[in-house]
Amino acid sequence: MELKAYLAILWRQRWLVLFVPAVALLAIIVHAIRYQPRYTASAAVIVTRLPQETPADQYRYDEYYLYLTNEYTVDDFTEVVRGNVFASDVAQRATAALGTPITPGEVQGSLSVTRRNRAVLLSVSAPDAQRAVAIAQAAVAALRERGTQYFGFNDPARQVIVQVIDDPQSALPDTTRTRLLWAIQLVLAFVIGVFLAFLADSLSDALHDPEDVRRALDLPVVTVIPAPPERRGRAS
Repeated sequence: MELKAYLAILWRQRWLVLFVPAVALLAIIVHAIRYQPRYTASAAVIVTRLPQETPADQYRYDEYYLYLTNEYTVDDFTEVVRGNVFASDVAQRATAALGTPITPGEVQGSLSVTRRNRAVLLSVSAPDAQRAVAIAQAAVAALRERGTQYFGFNDPARQVIVQVIDDPQSALPDTTRTRLLWAIQLVLAFVIGVFLAFLADSLSDALHDPEDVRRALDLPVVTVIPAPPERRGRAS
């Protein structure tokens, strides 16, 4: 089938092609009116351990074991941040800073953590920008002040050092992903409309042009009698 034939099918079924995207667009507009964006505040800290004292008469393995210790410490810190003990500490600090109650469950639900080498990356998502920043700042403060205590170390020689490299000062609305989803939905609706148009045309018994007659009757078309102008307008 030639491209011209495909375009003719789409033109005949144009209302079906446009109907599905129109419904999807209406749904997107309604959702956009009701949509409440979530705000994300980000922070990053570097986690290291103090080097262990080595007696003068013992061989020192350069910084290899300290490097391994730092790697394991960062891994442990990601689990600490996900725990309910850390969430309780953050909730208390954020509640005091914000002046409104924040529960540990809310902290755990809004806080996500990843690691990159020795860096711990924190991301807080909340329906309010001020709330997201308060939780993120409370999380950073808890890590700095109680980082060693989460591991149960009382020996100063085993102290964990938390250095802030990205302090959360603001939160940005997370609308890019939502807009992308809306665009994908609209494109998908258009594709469905085109598919339904071809499906409806294939199920129809109407003959629209000489090629349709030839395929339906398996006979050659000898001549074509054009329709009167008024009927031609109604047929289009």
